[in-house]
Amino acid sequence: MTVPTFPLARIRVTVWSVVAFFLAALALGAALLMQRMRQADLADSEAQVVHFVAGAEAALNRVLLGFDVLLASTDEMLGLSALEGRPLDAATASQVLRRATRQNLMVRFVALLDDQGRVLASSDPAAEQLVVEVPERFLRQVLDPSVASMVVSPPMVSFASSESVLYMARAVHMEDGRRLLALAQVPVAMLVPVLMQSVDIAGLEVTFERQDGELLLAVPAASVARRAVPQPLQPGAHWGRQARLSQVDALVVAQPSLYPQLWISASLSTEAALAGSRTERMGVLWAALLFAAMVLGAGVLVQSYLVRMYAARQEITQAKATLDQALGSMVSGFMLLDAQRRVVQWNRRYEELFPWLQGSLVEGLPFEVALEISARCQLPGASEAQRSEWVQRRMLLLYNPDGCSFEQYLTPGMYVQVTERPTPEGGRVISYHDVTELRRASAEIESLAFYDPLTGLPNRRMLLDRLGQATQQVQRSGHTGALLFLDLDHFKVLNDTRGHEVGDQLLQQVAQRLKASVRSCDVVARLGGDEFVVLLGELSSDAAQAAWQVQHVGEKILHALAQPYMLDGQVHRSSCSVGAALFSDGSQSAVELLKRADIAMYQVKAQRGNALCFFDPQMEVEINQRARLETDLQTALVEGQFELHYQPQFTLAGQMVGVEALLRWSHPQRGMVSPGEFIAAAEDSGLIVPLGQWVLRQACMQLAAWQQVPHCASLQLAVNVSARQFRQPDFAQQVIAQIQQAGAPAHRLKLELTESLVLEDVQDSIAKMHQLRTKGVRFSMDDFGTGHSSLAYLTRLPLHQLKIDQSFVRHIGQQHTDDVIVQTIIGMARTLELEVIAEGVETPAQRDFLADHGCTLYQGYLYGRPMPVQELVARAAQAGQGVA
Repeated sequence: MTVPTFPLARIRVTVWSVVAFFLAALALGAALLMQRMRQADLADSEAQVVHFVAGAEAALNRVLLGFDVLLASTDEMLGLSALEGRPLDAATASQVLRRATRQNLMVRFVALLDDQGRVLASSDPAAEQLVVEVPERFLRQVLDPSVASMVVSPPMVSFASSESVLYMARAVHMEDGRRLLALAQVPVAMLVPVLMQSVDIAGLEVTFERQDGELLLAVPAASVARRAVPQPLQPGAHWGRQARLSQVDALVVAQPSLYPQLWISASLSTEAALAGSRTERMGVLWAALLFAAMVLGAGVLVQSYLVRMYAARQEITQAKATLDQALGSMVSGFMLLDAQRRVVQWNRRYEELFPWLQGSLVEGLPFEVALEISARCQLPGASEAQRSEWVQRRMLLLYNPDGCSFEQYLTPGMYVQVTERPTPEGGRVISYHDVTELRRASAEIESLAFYDPLTGLPNRRMLLDRLGQATQQVQRSGHTGALLFLDLDHFKVLNDTRGHEVGDQLLQQVAQRLKASVRSCDVVARLGGDEFVVLLGELSSDAAQAAWQVQHVGEKILHALAQPYMLDGQVHRSSCSVGAALFSDGSQSAVELLKRADIAMYQVKAQRGNALCFFDPQMEVEINQRARLETDLQTALVEGQFELHYQPQFTLAGQMVGVEALLRWSHPQRGMVSPGEFIAAAEDSGLIVPLGQWVLRQACMQLAAWQQVPHCASLQLAVNVSARQFRQPDFAQQVIAQIQQAGAPAHRLKLELTESLVLEDVQDSIAKMHQLRTKGVRFSMDDFGTGHSSLAYLTRLPLHQLKIDQSFVRHIGQQHTDDVIVQTIIGMARTLELEVIAEGVETPAQRDFLADHGCTLYQGYLYGRPMPVQELVARAAQAGQGVA
């Protein structure tokens, strides 16, 4: 039955026409209001910028005129016209210029140059370098014109102060026809306050430039080699131009200065100009949107009410059609039987499941007849008696008063879940649901749960189950079993260089070779990554013979896996590390056996792999000791068992100038433990980071405390920094925070970095060192000479000191090569203007050799062993320390 839709369409059109009218009126009103607010903002911003430019022009004109007057009066001040060929008294002239310069605070210095750029007199002796700084082109621009006028140079970097400066120059005509040049250097930074006049307009870009667009000064600072501006400067205020620096759409106000070639411009982007009323305009917009939402909501409610009224009249008409469609579109097959077990109704899906019944199904057909037809199709090779028995068993299920549910197999490879439910009239409702995909999914889930999807080998879960069974079996039979733990050597390198797809190809080929290398009764499993396990069972009951058998299998595996692989069209060679663990009495659990084989495998890894190693209980003892050490370190860090000792550093004259902080562990049972026994474990476990932070914090607190101790106030305190601690992204911020929290003098803190640490990531190292250097922190290159330093990198590092490693100092006078290395390091330090200190100085002969070749600082047992802080303070007092 077709339901007319025109009343519903008419309702919707009427309701939404009214809603659209209100929304259009609301949008128009909001747009007009926001446009007026925008125009007001633009006008206000233009007035501010015009007023700013007028003030900046006046201020800059006064400054430029002052420069010009100063330069023009040079002739009169120095009496150049009265020289009449006599040479200029440079000393007297420089004093006159120095007095004149003091009257203009913005001028760095004033100088008198000849036509070749040589300095004749200057208010600042450093200006003698002007012959290098002032370009020839600028000299010609000043000297060549017949009429003298002030010329402003492009921005330049001062050789003396490394700051950006402008040169103001004017030609001085001598009576004898010579032309001299009066020149003043003005730092660009001194002109910024004059240009900005303490005015703060958000987003304002201000430039001082030539008429041809050459940039002389910019706020905010910009590169002199900026991009070309499409529009030339024009006096007045102009909207829709490109900002002079950012080149965004903006208001540009420009005005020439007293010197026509020099212009001042101020640019304010349209976005910044409109920022003031953005909140108000957004408020208007949100209010309009809120009101529009209310209008829409009212329209939805009205339409909903009218549509429900209309739809209620249609529901009864559509109910029957919907029910018929539902039966026809059911995913499951459906059949309804009456009390006499005759067919009443069925759907299309039922015919799809039982295609052999198509054409035979009619209302009133006995269900037993339908079963007999199905028996001939489903049991093609059975006898008539067998088919009859199958039909009777199926009919008996129909008389179960509570219904039933069972699974039926339909050829080819289809499984159907059959569910029967009784009806109130005594009939039967039977549903047939295809569960073939569910069966396949269950099988796939089982496969994923117990097998590795990449190689098809048993996974860890199945391996542990098989290993548990194997331990019980060898206990009953008296035989020996073995577990081989394999890890591919350098597999990560292959993954990183050629990709995971190539790595997967290698894993698949390894799995095939492993299965081919063992018996069919043995288990080959993949634990994950590049780790494989081989479970060998039914080995000899004699332990020695069993070990020989495992050795034979292991060598066979090593040989098989060492053969070339063809991966993605390229030949690849690989090897593996194999750890073996035997078991015979069932005393070890499956997890324990895996652990033992893993420990043995790592012993092979430690010796570069490609070998077989049997588990030795001593391996487990060492690993447990390492684990206990790491646990003790964690406890020591929490309970404060660490302390700092200090080894003094002296000059040749015997003056103590610094100390090195050295970590000591005061163990409650073992006593004082030196770093050599626990630093490696701290590095491997990651505890070196919090431990290094603790050392740094204690050192800063000690520096702060020493400021109140006269003989220790000027001591430098050196702290060693580990590679893992230095590579923390916020290392520099951590150091600065520790210094500030402790109130320590940053210039007394010296961080010792190794060559390998710094060169691991040179750019990152330089960035962090410069960040700390700006705070005053000093740096020393520790163990210098033991690594592979590049002199190019070394010159870029903000170092203060090189530390000669004690391995070289120890052999001074014994090995000529070490003598040469020490001399080379000292010479390099002198060249780079770095301090040089030698550690491990134990004899006067070593000290004298170092002193003869230029080393000035010493550390070692000759001067003192590491000592607690109280003893160090006493030692500093004895040495008369107190002068920086």
